[in-house]
Amino acid sequence: MPILWSDDLSVNVKEIDDQHWTFLGILNGLYDVLRQPEREIELTGLVHQLESYAAFHFATEERYFDKFDYPWADEHKEEHRELLTKILKLKNRYESEGEAILPELLDFLENWLTDHLATQDKKYTKCLNDHGLF
Repeated sequence: MPILWSDDLSVNVKEIDDQHWTFLGILNGLYDVLRQPEREIELTGLVHQLESYAAFHFATEERYFDKFDYPWADEHKEEHRELLTKILKLKNRYESEGEAILPELLDFLENWLTDHLATQDKKYTKCLNDHGLF
C-alpha cells in the first residue's frame, strides 16, 4: 500500500523533506507499477533509481551532520550504510530472481522508511534548525 506524506514525517527542513517526499514517490511508484501488466522495464528502472536516490539523499543529510557537528552522526550514518547494503542485496536478488522478491523489498522499505523518518530523522531537526536550516 502506498505511503502518504504527512506532517508526522516532516523534519522541518524543506530540502530534506522534499527529498523524503521524492523517496516516498519512488517507493510508491514501485507499488503503482506492480499493478501494470507490462512492467519489467519500468520496475528495473525504479529499483535502480531507489538505490541511487538513497545514496544521494543520505549524502545530503550527512553533509549537514558533518557541517553542524550533529552528535549522533556516527549512529545515523551507520543506519544509512546498513540500508544501502540491504537495498543493494535486494536489487541484486531482484536482478537474479525477478519480481518474486518485490513484496519483501517493498515491505522492508516501507517499514524502514517510516520508522527511520519518525524516529532517527526527527532527532536531527533541532540541530539543523538551530543552525538556520528550515
